Amino acid sequence: MAYRVQIWEGGEVEWAISSTAGRKPPSPLCFDRNPDDTYPFFAALRAGFQKAIETHQGFVHRPEGGRAFPRISTFHDFGQLSDISTAASVVLAAEYQRISTLVDVVPPTVNLNKWNPNVYAKLTQLGFFEILGIEKKVRPVVNESGKTRTMRIVRAQNLDALESIDEALKQLALFLDPSDNLSENVIVEFLTGLSEAITNVIHHAYADGMEIPDRHINSLWVTATADRLENSMTVVVYDQGATIPVTYPKMERLEKVTRYVERAIRRRLERALRRPSSSHPYEDDPTYIRAAMRYGGSRTDQRHRGLGLPQMFDALKRIGEGSLSVFSRGGWCKRTHNGRFTSGALSYSIGGTLVEWSVKLPTQGRTR
Repeated sequence: MAYRVQIWEGGEVEWAISSTAGRKPPSPLCFDRNPDDTYPFFAALRAGFQKAIETHQGFVHRPEGGRAFPRISTFHDFGQLSDISTAASVVLAAEYQRISTLVDVVPPTVNLNKWNPNVYAKLTQLGFFEILGIEKKVRPVVNESGKTRTMRIVRAQNLDALESIDEALKQLALFLDPSDNLSENVIVEFLTGLSEAITNVIHHAYADGMEIPDRHINSLWVTATADRLENSMTVVVYDQGATIPVTYPKMERLEKVTRYVERAIRRRLERALRRPSSSHPYEDDPTYIRAAMRYGGSRTDQRHRGLGLPQMFDALKRIGEGSLSVFSRGGWCKRTHNGRFTSGALSYSIGGTLVEWSVKLPTQGRTR
């Protein structure tokens, strides 16, 4: 059975024929609120894109002569999507940018006229259609919409991009706190941690010899949102590298870190022996993520080295309300401002490492 759809590749909208009715993404598309559906959706998307990368095949077939409608084999029906989180938007954009870079083509946008206006507006603010190469207009790094300001997704391949990220985050901080307390007292510390995290990605996540299942483009993606109504700020960082559970066990660690990891894995194995049917390949992933969040990546006790994630948490503690969440391969860990951890593992990989730093300022708009 064939289906008539509208496709958009940056020029005029045109009719095309699809061999399938389209794959419906889960809604909400969110790793936090709907992980059981969101993880497998991205795993399937990544597998389909990887096949296209390996075969260097495009997504739209145009019959010779131009008389017949273009044809597509299948598509993702984002018209069925009513809610997408910022973190999921970043991972989606990264997957599309990877295939765009490696194959020089991306899947067309299908039935855009049926998309939820809020989903379309959010992805537009984040610069999703610019990343696809469909929208040619280059928006400012920080975009304003009512009581919200959004830093469009910035792709970084080295520390050179940190300057524009630094400036954008300071703009968002001043938007929430014109007194500049947030910018001066917290954002500088957070940016130091972010710089360290980016350095860790460059040195470890894409290092030679690291096990990375899919082809990558040696990049990470950063975005942020400030909401004046909620008096909150969220920063999201994502990379498609080797992940913390892969890289962390291969690094030299302090003895106390090694003991911490070994104890945690031993307890997990003891539980698995009592419930063998509940285990899966990513069960140990939260242990390594939690260790990285607690101790960082340092081989020494020097406070100024290897503290990307711990330093992000320190900045969070100074504000007094919020959380730091890390999703890496099949594991996730969330640490709230009071130091409390929650964690878990799924049987699907997120395809890299995702960090989400969320803070809420005190009502007077000043740091504690």
